[in-house]
Amino acid sequence: MIVRIGTRGSALARAQTEEAAALLRAKGYRTEIVVVRTRGDSDLLSPLSEIGRGAFTDVFAEMLRRGEIDLAVHSAKDLPTDESRDGFFCLPRADARDALVCVSGREITRVGTGSPRRAAAIMKLYPAADVLPVRGNVDTRIQKLLAGEFDALVLAAAGLDRLHISDSRLTVVRLSVKDCVPAACQGIIAVEGALGGQIHDEKAGRAARIERACQRALGGDCTGGIGCYFDGTTLFAQREGRVSALPYAGEETISRLAEELS
Repeated sequence: MIVRIGTRGSALARAQTEEAAALLRAKGYRTEIVVVRTRGDSDLLSPLSEIGRGAFTDVFAEMLRRGEIDLAVHSAKDLPTDESRDGFFCLPRADARDALVCVSGREITRVGTGSPRRAAAIMKLYPAADVLPVRGNVDTRIQKLLAGEFDALVLAAAGLDRLHISDSRLTVVRLSVKDCVPAACQGIIAVEGALGGQIHDEKAGRAARIERACQRALGGDCTGGIGCYFDGTTLFAQREGRVSALPYAGEETISRLAEELS
């Protein structure tokens, strides 16, 4: 059987899709990669917070319904937070943290990020720095950094690792989840479609379910100022720069965090 896997065309999206494809091939399936340009890829000017939920994923849901692909692979944090999209499968989680990518030796006065969540954390960690909007894939953002448009960027550590980003001109500082709570499901690759069950990682799946429920309780998605991260024992939450954490004991923990950060 040939499994048709839908993905975006960026280097990171292709790297994530190759992880899923390799796992499927190890189980005897043949794979075909179907590259699709999404609404989020086409609009590089609007802030992510204005594009809306599903900018990078909605087209794949339609293609799955029409039978044009068998699976869709996404960054799980890009999926809309409504419960109707909870039925995805997960690959093992990579590093969930955010990373500050700096030009070595340059004073940090201008930090680029398209995320209100990351911006709120940076304003606390570097109060003298200006936080500036930036769009584009990882390579494009790093090119802008090296060209002098910024002194630093905030990027997902998982993306840097999956792309094997290494440059002697850059210094990478991975931020503590206590200072910058990751977006819900950050570092998790989501697989939509029934065959995704063949390669599902339950540890990542449990974290995804808890973090998405927390995100809904806090009233946000990955384009807003909300962060939710479960490390296996503790649930961390961030809202508009405020951070709280509690030992996870079920839905009551989520309710308490939502109340604390309301």
